[in-house]
Amino acid sequence: MSPKKRKRRKAPQADTAPTPRAGTEQAGTAQHAPRERISRTPVVVTDPPDRRITALWVALALLWALGTPLALAHLLFVAMDLQEAALRAQDPAAPPPQTNVDAIGDALVWFLVLALAVPAVSALTALVLRRKIAAIGFTVALAAAALPLLWIMPPPELWDALRTHLLGP
Repeated sequence: MSPKKRKRRKAPQADTAPTPRAGTEQAGTAQHAPRERISRTPVVVTDPPDRRITALWVALALLWALGTPLALAHLLFVAMDLQEAALRAQDPAAPPPQTNVDAIGDALVWFLVLALAVPAVSALTALVLRRKIAAIGFTVALAAAALPLLWIMPPPELWDALRTHLLGP
């Protein structure tokens, strides 16, 4: 064998078992404790969750969290425009311009879609995909958006407003 290969060989390893200290050894005990049997069972490592599903939850959460306040602001601004148009009108008894009424209806539909439909569909999707945490989160988001809305505007009035906007008077 060449000298280089001889140098690469590992030196014999010393016994790595702990040696008992002097004075602590009891009579009749063995010097080395018997080794425990090592388990060779493979560990199952679960795959990380699919990144596309995580991206879907993030996108839907952002759509709800950012879209709902923006849709509400748009609804309020359109309502203020209708109020301003009513103050400028020559005849106070005249009905408001149809374009302003349609704009309020459209803003209401967008608000309802972003505040109620997005978290409801997201929660159902999470349940179908068996994602418990996402389902809980979107259900809480739905409750957080629906309870104040339905407290301010009861469901019959909301339904009448939607039916009038979508089907006409």
